[in-house]
Amino acid sequence: MALTTTFTQDEASFLYATLMADEIDDTFSSAQLEASFFDEVFTLTNLPLPTSPRLFESPVLLTVETPYICLVEGCAASILSPRGFCRDHGNVKRCGHAGCSRGPQSGGLCITHGGGRRCSVADCFKAVQTGGLCKAHGGGVRCGFSGCEKSSQGGGFCRAHGGGKRCNQRGCDKGVQRGSFCAKHGGFRYCVVDGCHRTDRGGGVCDVHRKNKACSVTGCMRLSRLHGLCPGHIKHAEAVTKAP
Repeated sequence: MALTTTFTQDEASFLYATLMADEIDDTFSSAQLEASFFDEVFTLTNLPLPTSPRLFESPVLLTVETPYICLVEGCAASILSPRGFCRDHGNVKRCGHAGCSRGPQSGGLCITHGGGRRCSVADCFKAVQTGGLCKAHGGGVRCGFSGCEKSSQGGGFCRAHGGGKRCNQRGCDKGVQRGSFCAKHGGFRYCVVDGCHRTDRGGGVCDVHRKNKACSVTGCMRLSRLHGLCPGHIKHAEAVTKAP
């Protein structure tokens, strides 16, 4: 049976004062005003309140919205559209790799874990940029400096010709590595192996300790992800297995 709730007299009084304000003028006598008031109050107290169970199931939304910020209260995640929800509150699909929160490409995985298209050059498993090629083999935007074929790092130029962000240290024009600084001025991380003070060369490990975690395919120094293989060689192995 549906639950019916009625307005209290105080609520009805407020509604009456709000809804009837435009109809009350100086020509109303006190007796007319009092009679009109009570007629409306008795009418309103018999009206059911609109109730909806969905109100209690919806997330609490911000009372003051900020453009390009998730609408859920307490969430400060940025979004691509002026109004909407972030990945956590918008039921967006995730990469199929355990613990990865990136968006999936083709194959249900993010680019890092082997999803998306790979470079068309033989034995290259890097992600495609443009024209079926990775950056190393000519894909993506090239440096705008005459005669330079390196990839653009930002602003239309490679790092050697001024592209990309510069170190924030005064007088330093080297490219940024991490935290707005070059490697010399603190823009680096140490290897995660205890007692090692070499710099992280990718995946949290230095060049020395990377060898123990590298892909088992000869000549490949990418970090292994599953069964001793990097994402690129995992995808290659799966393709070979499925081939007739």
